[in-house]
Amino acid sequence: MAKVVIAGRSDCPYFSKVELLGDRLVKNLPSFQLHKIVKTPEEWENWVSQTCKDRGWDHKTSPLIWRELIDRGGKGVLIGGASDFQEYVNGYYGLESELKSQDMRFIAEENAKTKQEVDAEEAHFRSLSKPLHICLSGASSPTCYALISSITSGEVFGKNTELNIRLLETPLADTMAVSAVAMETQDLCCGLVRGIEVCDFCLDFSFKDCSVIVLMDEVLQGAEEDYDSWIHRNCEFFTSYAKVINDVAKRNVRVLVTGSGPINFNAMMMIKNAPNINRQSIVAMSRCVENRAKSVIAQRLNVNSAGVVDLIVWGSVNGKHFIDARVHGYDGAIWGPPWYSLSAVEMIHDNKWLEKEYLEEVENRKTAVETALGHAASASSARAISTMLTHWWNGSPLGQMFSLGVCSEGLYGVPEGLVFSYPVTLSPSGYWTVVQDMNLTPETFEKLKETIQDLKTELEVIYPPPYVPPPTPPEEPEEEEPPVEEPPAEEQPSEAPSAMTLPGESSGADKDQDDENQEDHPDADAENEEAENEEAENEAEDD
Repeated sequence: MAKVVIAGRSDCPYFSKVELLGDRLVKNLPSFQLHKIVKTPEEWENWVSQTCKDRGWDHKTSPLIWRELIDRGGKGVLIGGASDFQEYVNGYYGLESELKSQDMRFIAEENAKTKQEVDAEEAHFRSLSKPLHICLSGASSPTCYALISSITSGEVFGKNTELNIRLLETPLADTMAVSAVAMETQDLCCGLVRGIEVCDFCLDFSFKDCSVIVLMDEVLQGAEEDYDSWIHRNCEFFTSYAKVINDVAKRNVRVLVTGSGPINFNAMMMIKNAPNINRQSIVAMSRCVENRAKSVIAQRLNVNSAGVVDLIVWGSVNGKHFIDARVHGYDGAIWGPPWYSLSAVEMIHDNKWLEKEYLEEVENRKTAVETALGHAASASSARAISTMLTHWWNGSPLGQMFSLGVCSEGLYGVPEGLVFSYPVTLSPSGYWTVVQDMNLTPETFEKLKETIQDLKTELEVIYPPPYVPPPTPPEEPEEEEPPVEEPPAEEQPSEAPSAMTLPGESSGADKDQDDENQEDHPDADAENEEAENEEAENEAEDD
């Protein structure tokens, strides 16, 4: 069984002629099937060019007529224009059109008017439906494929919220895979989906009027690519996204950055380059790491992983981070009845395991799962995204907190402006609030400093710190030239040694000293002389 397709401009008289001839065949031949495609003059040129390109035909004028095999499919067999179709009908069925030129023009005018009225009516009905515009980038990824079902079912944005989904992928990606995701979405037969569109990396169209944007793009590091070049490529890629979102998306758009790359850094670059978007509206998702950390604790305690709550991922999501199971000030861990809970630390009662082996198991969890599966762990990633969007759109459960990479406001010693994974609560209005009454130990603060330095290292690749010249060393005193030594003087011949001074005799030096004393005291000599004279007179008298 065959079907004839007649496509043409609404104001084309030849289109009017062949469509009336086709209607006549349908009326008289029960097995004859006809399908009409009517385009406005503004739409016709692009439409016929793209259709002929896809089907490998060469045709430009209106109408365009071809024949399709309904049961067997295929690209169709070109019949041609109006004259070709009339010859086809005359040869197969012996019929000819008896429509005059004046009637053809009159019908063409009526067709153009009817087309305008129909388009206006459809536009009015579309205006009554205001779907939520959602853009999913990285649409060829397995994560996007797994995410579509939960979004279209109404689980995330509500059972009464209609959706218009745009699938975006880079030019180097597999476009056939993106088209397959779109077809699979249509096959879901969800009543909330008002449209599913594949965007060929047309960013303006992809992000226009969007309320929710989920970025799942991966900028993979080459085998021989150095770290700085990879960070630069991430910066350029996400900066291009940010600038378009800043111009065409809604002001209250919510942007979720996810994936396995440096998503804290990528979110930071988007915040810097989208000044019209509130920085509360651009976040990096920590939920994948958080869920893996919960599953390791649940496996250790042999409980359901959904019962582990209030576990915090601090720092860089895919870089250096710290997972804190010691939630101080909260009853946060293993739930029994609704009124009962116990601390995870008390239940595990093994601090050494929490401080070392636990962190290693969480870090290796994704690799272990993907190695066992032989492909990416897309189901858990999609589930993490859907629950994050649900809490962001409808508010997080009362009394619970979750990890989220948000723009720092200086809390817990994190520099302002860094995108840092904090414990947060989420409100239905789309705002997140960092939990501020956490009592952290000095050891925890030291680990936070390490994660902060890791994020600063990424940022300094793009914004290097100002050059600080090294301190100038103090000038050393100039060394004085050593004095020139004069040659020793010639030795004078030594004088004859003085005679030995005997006891009771005065040495030459003593005599000299006595002579000096006598010169200094002449009166003393006179007195001595008088004393000697008196002594001599006394002796004479005695005689």
